[in-house]
Amino acid sequence: MNALRSARLTPIAAALFAASLAPLATPAHAVTADATPPGYNANCNCYRNVAYGTTTWYEPTTRKYAKQVMDIWMPANITRAEGAPIVYYGHPNGVGNYIAMDTAPGSLWSRVVKPLTDRGYIVVSYEFRHPVVNYVAGNPVPRYDIQKAINYFTNNYASTLVADPSNSFIAGQSRGAGLGLLTALTGVFTGKTKVQALWTYQAQTSFNCNEMAKTYVIESDRATFLSQCVQVDGAGSSLQSVSPSSPPVVAVYERAFHKVLVPASEVDVHYPDFGWQLCKRYGAQGLSAQCSPVENVVDGDAWVGMANFFDQHVQPAM
Repeated sequence: MNALRSARLTPIAAALFAASLAPLATPAHAVTADATPPGYNANCNCYRNVAYGTTTWYEPTTRKYAKQVMDIWMPANITRAEGAPIVYYGHPNGVGNYIAMDTAPGSLWSRVVKPLTDRGYIVVSYEFRHPVVNYVAGNPVPRYDIQKAINYFTNNYASTLVADPSNSFIAGQSRGAGLGLLTALTGVFTGKTKVQALWTYQAQTSFNCNEMAKTYVIESDRATFLSQCVQVDGAGSSLQSVSPSSPPVVAVYERAFHKVLVPASEVDVHYPDFGWQLCKRYGAQGLSAQCSPVENVVDGDAWVGMANFFDQHVQPAM
């Protein structure tokens, strides 16, 4: 999701652009029936529609109402005495937190959830607001839903589900990638939560129009860019938030990097230089080895290597 309004799009397209619970049973991961939180479905060994907040909003990208809920996918067994590491996954624009348990090789479950739960990770997917698309004038900027979801899981589920918040990881695509990255770099987390690494696909790394114009757009086109960009003060910038303590990140994009200033029309929702510039900011902090920008990756390969990357960054429990 990005903050641009394109003159080439219809109003509907521009909005899209900018913008059966089973009875409780003893889970396969051996939480006792008395301790099983509500929402458990034995068919998927997961918890569905767990509320992490009470906010409901109209989502213009889907033309439906959404709410602060998350799903929790459990591994078959938790073998680490300290508990299972956790991957928090944010969906792309227009797709809810619900991931169907579809065993087809190309499904999101097969490409994201299964490789992680097979390695012993708990996977949490959430519904959340976007700081620009879902901003309502006069209200606080809605950029903290992912932080809230992570803290809710830590405070209310981690102990019961034998999770290890000190080994938390963030993954996401498009909207979920951009806001997940911003949350990892700026979040205030409770308990022992520590984000050890991230894997993002098609992430927008700034929601600041002026910063984007100066960073990506040729000078003669910046006025045009700014006339189309929706500025929400306080929406945040991952580029500005990189610090010496920032966690390792793999930033994957479908197209090739430009590495030069471009016309305004080139900077769209999944502009690949978002990631290239992010890694330049990591390099300026002496962290070049901590940020890997990856270009020319087709959608079907977006998550290849993620489980291995996270395995490399699992730490002894705090």
